[in-house]
Amino acid sequence: MGIRLDWEVDSERVSHRSGEDPDGRKQRRQQRLRLLFFTFGIMIALCAIGAVIWYRLYTVDEQLKRELIETVQAETANLRAGNFAQYIAIQRTAPGGSWFQDQIERFRRYQDLKTKSSVKLTGNVLSTEIDGSRGRAVVEEIIDGVTYETVWFYWRYNDGWRHVPSDFTFWGDQKDMTGKVSTISYSQLDAPLAQALASRVDKWWSDACGYLGCSQVPKLTVEITANEVDQVQWDSKKDNTLLVPSPLASGDRTRVDTILSDQMEDSIAAMLATRAFDLATSNLRPIPTADAAWLRQATIDWLTYTFVGRGDPVRVSFIQSLKDHYGTAGLVNVIHALTPSTDIGVVGVALKQPIELLALDWRMFFQWRLEVEKTLIARNDVAGFQALWDAANPAALEQMRERMAHPTQSTPQVQAVSISPGSDGVSRATVQTTADGQSVVIIFRLVEGGWKRSI
Repeated sequence: MGIRLDWEVDSERVSHRSGEDPDGRKQRRQQRLRLLFFTFGIMIALCAIGAVIWYRLYTVDEQLKRELIETVQAETANLRAGNFAQYIAIQRTAPGGSWFQDQIERFRRYQDLKTKSSVKLTGNVLSTEIDGSRGRAVVEEIIDGVTYETVWFYWRYNDGWRHVPSDFTFWGDQKDMTGKVSTISYSQLDAPLAQALASRVDKWWSDACGYLGCSQVPKLTVEITANEVDQVQWDSKKDNTLLVPSPLASGDRTRVDTILSDQMEDSIAAMLATRAFDLATSNLRPIPTADAAWLRQATIDWLTYTFVGRGDPVRVSFIQSLKDHYGTAGLVNVIHALTPSTDIGVVGVALKQPIELLALDWRMFFQWRLEVEKTLIARNDVAGFQALWDAANPAALEQMRERMAHPTQSTPQVQAVSISPGSDGVSRATVQTTADGQSVVIIFRLVEGGWKRSI
């Protein structure tokens, strides 16, 4: 057997190719085309079937939505016309419970509202959502020219859609809105409220820890919930998690133009201010009648006022004057110097200045002291009451006994405070007040670094 060279092998292969049967080649090409056309046809058929199924589902879904909207409009028409029989016929629930009684009361509230206000039950459905047999509708109402929205839930029975109790598991997809130091967790229906809270809460939380000198700014979570709470409160199981009730779930209706009400905003701001204070002071719990308790609450009130820009500026004037004249560092020093029984003298110590020389608005502090007197008398806390007075002054002791003899006497209302040295060189605070329509001057004397009532 001889050796075959590479060029001989290649020549033979070329000879085989050049000698390939043309009919066979044509047949193989036709087979490939038939396979291609068959595959293409299958794909077209599948797409057509999918399109038919989609169109069928779409038309069924649209039909269900139309029927749901028609049911909502019929219900609002019955409320508008005061047709109780037709209205109650649309209500449905499982046996037991108070749903029907609740709906009877709801019908009465609508009828009563119509007699007192301009009510337009337009029947305008702002949005709908269907999930199997469950249906949800957001409905428009106009009361005294203000647009409101309310959420109604329905179930599709054999005889059509019927209004059923609220289903808070059908509140929309769960979503998160994350800021620098906070996360807002909410469901689809509460997206407008989450948007309104996001920028506020993130700034409030960061600013509060800055004003109070927290060692760090912990992550804050705000959960807008439809069924767990009926008021703003902290979650007892999760750290720094604030539960906020959904306005759409907590009442008959909510304003479209005011998703975040002043009341809810104030409540959230106060909750954050309180938690930030507790974090900054390692959960300081002052004695309720000690000046530390007033300084704690005054700081929380000031933070809340700073956040929302609403309230009585006089009520927060002490802390505001402290911040204005001694800066955030001064406020932090005072807050971190507090103990459960701290006297007001701690302010001077923390700011390293004589208390009588501090540029502070003292009105609310002395108002607090006058109110504490009444609290201690009511508790029959004689020792605590006497500790507020200048015991070395005989005139003060006589005034003290007179005050104790009239425990129900109304508390004087502070109008102005001026501080100056007395004839003995000891600083005095002259407090101008009104009591029972009469002007009354009350004197506090500086004793051992703190203010004691003298007359």
